[in-house]
Amino acid sequence: MNTRAIHISHMMLRLMLGITFILHGKFKVEWGYGNLADWLTTEGIPLAVFFSYALPWIEIIGGLLIVIGLWSRYISILFILILAVALFQVKLSAGFLSNTATGYEFDILMLLVSIHVALTAPSSVRSSWNVFNKGGANSHVEGKNHEV
Repeated sequence: MNTRAIHISHMMLRLMLGITFILHGKFKVEWGYGNLADWLTTEGIPLAVFFSYALPWIEIIGGLLIVIGLWSRYISILFILILAVALFQVKLSAGFLSNTATGYEFDILMLLVSIHVALTAPSSVRSSWNVFNKGGANSHVEGKNHEV
């Protein structure tokens, strides 16, 4: 496979991860901190009030940072933690696909994309977008050869 195509696919996954978290965080803000705190409490999440304020902004700001390529590895690790809690504390009992609630298929997919970004994201903003420069694709994941 073409190295440039690999780097573009890495970037597309990173962008999708960031945009998805931005939109989920925006939804939580619009839903309201009180509603979110009540729901987190019913799901057994400790410090529900704290997380009702922190979680939406972690998702929005973290998503923006992932999109621009700043601290993508670290932010995706934070997303892994958020998704792991959502999966094991809330979603697992619903089943993979559920007739009555959202199953955990989406959470697993987002968890895998977060793991991918944590493992492959470039270490600088310049490298994140260098794939568009002529010959810049090789700097996307520094020090790694992605011949397939």
